[in-house]
Amino acid sequence: MWQIGIYAIIVGLVTLLLEYPRSKRRKGKHDHERSYQHFATVVVKQGGLLTRNYFIRFVFYLVISVPCCFILQTVLGAVCFIITSIIYLTAGVRGEEWQPIIPQKAEQGPKVIAEPTRPPPRRPDAASLAGSRDNIASPQDSRV
Repeated sequence: MWQIGIYAIIVGLVTLLLEYPRSKRRKGKHDHERSYQHFATVVVKQGGLLTRNYFIRFVFYLVISVPCCFILQTVLGAVCFIITSIIYLTAGVRGEEWQPIIPQKAEQGPKVIAEPTRPPPRRPDAASLAGSRDNIASPQDSRV
């Protein structure tokens, strides 16, 4: 029975390699790679149709979950693989497929910062505040 445990560890590593690279979104601009995703993306991209098509992933996860159902220690992993295969089946029915995120080069901005057109705001000096207080008439002075 220990052979199934070794099988589960190897299948887990293969799953990590297959699932780590994030796919490009169909809509939106928020495609961000995970850290060190580029290395796994190259491997998955080389797999071609076998790694890109979600129907094939559905069958793959369903098949690899079967041996894990035979002993209690790996049943939870088998249930996770079955749920994953159902998710991939629904994604395949919707017509989705894995596409690599191709990083785009950032556009370089100007190297020289343009000088400001207005001066920055400044706090008034204490001397100018004291002088302005003398010029302001208080309400008591107006009654006289």
